[in-house]
Amino acid sequence: MKQLGLPSSFLLLGASLVFIILGYTLLEIKLEALLCITAVFISFVAMWLGHTFQEIIDEIVHKFAQALPSLMIVMCVGGVIGVWMSSGTIPYLITIGLKIINPQYIVVITFLVTSIVATCTGTSWGAAGTIGVALMGVAHGLDANLAAVAGAVVGGAYFGDKISPLSGSSNFAAIVNNLDLYEHIKHLCKTTIPAWLISAAVYFVIGLNTGATSGSIDSAQQTVNQINQLYHTHWILAVPIFIVLAGALMKKPVIPVLLFATAISIAISYFTQGIGIIENLNIWVSGFSVSTLTAQPEAVPETIRNLLERGGVASMMPLILVILCAFSFAGPLSLTQALDTIINYFTRIVKSAAGLIFSTIAACVALIAATGNNNIACLLPSELFRKAFENNGLHRKNISRTVEDAATVIEPLIPWTAAGVFMAATLGVPTLDYALWAVQCYAGLIIAGFYAITGICIAKTDAHETNGELVNEK
Repeated sequence: MKQLGLPSSFLLLGASLVFIILGYTLLEIKLEALLCITAVFISFVAMWLGHTFQEIIDEIVHKFAQALPSLMIVMCVGGVIGVWMSSGTIPYLITIGLKIINPQYIVVITFLVTSIVATCTGTSWGAAGTIGVALMGVAHGLDANLAAVAGAVVGGAYFGDKISPLSGSSNFAAIVNNLDLYEHIKHLCKTTIPAWLISAAVYFVIGLNTGATSGSIDSAQQTVNQINQLYHTHWILAVPIFIVLAGALMKKPVIPVLLFATAISIAISYFTQGIGIIENLNIWVSGFSVSTLTAQPEAVPETIRNLLERGGVASMMPLILVILCAFSFAGPLSLTQALDTIINYFTRIVKSAAGLIFSTIAACVALIAATGNNNIACLLPSELFRKAFENNGLHRKNISRTVEDAATVIEPLIPWTAAGVFMAATLGVPTLDYALWAVQCYAGLIIAGFYAITGICIAKTDAHETNGELVNEK
């Protein structure tokens, strides 16, 4: 079996990423096509190295199988959004938001609310797919900057995803680095909390410089009136939201909770809006249409139709297609071992704390960009760099924090990752449009780099271990 050398590994990975990025941003080629073309090229490289076509297919299938539970959650979220539009749950939340939210501070309020919900539930996707969708509806009604609001949703969602004890990514990062979860979160807060404060300040200043207009207030009232004409509103419409929040707080499996919330929503839709069970089942699959509520959908303003007509399992199929294409690219790339060769090179030459942290950051970002898989981007750098951290007197919680700063929250800023596609599809704003506004996602990474250079908040330890735990932390 042949192996790629270091220059060849750099060339393969660099050329692949440059082709995808330039093709997507400059030539506006569909991401799926770029991923497939790159996958074909890398597959030829893998076969030249000695791998068979069947091995390439098996690797792609293996990666897709690992992601299947997450994809099932994605489909359930799509179905829930459709049924919540049918029952009036999301429109009801939109009307409440339009009544109580000051248009001047919609961005900062969105960030605060999403942060709270995501921290309580521990899921960025769940927070964005529920309260995030409702807040985007409020932003539509207020004629707000949709890219800024979407960025605030994403930032708030990933703030909670990092510091919540219920978060899968935080638990995963702690486990792979043999750390107590709360010790990991405590150290993670040293980058995450400052990033949150910076984000909130930025959004608050945006509000100060924006100013509420009579036009936005009138638009909000018109939206409330138009929604009230379509739906019978009642507090009971909010029950499905509380079911999802309660299920998350009780650490119940996500899919059964979403399905139960869907069933309750269908019942609420039947008794409050008069929409039948069969119609709701079709909405769960295909998405909601205003024609379900009125015999004259053409009389409903286009802005309201665009706001309400969404959701359904089918709406998530483009996301699944991108993920399949991404795994078609990541599978043969994994077989070439180009990433392993590059990372192993860095582990041999980098010795300083700053060098180790920046190398880990670079590895995480490269892995996220190349594989689109957050777990891989957390696991591989942890495995490859952990020993180097320990040999240089650095506590392993430094690397657990770094992989979260550089992998978990960067993922939604890259258009071809699962998180990037999900957020764009769910919030209705392209990834590259909201990326600059998602301050939380990159501010933490900047702070991590500052700590690495200055040595601030870098935990030290003695070189020996006791029962697998590093002791005598300085």
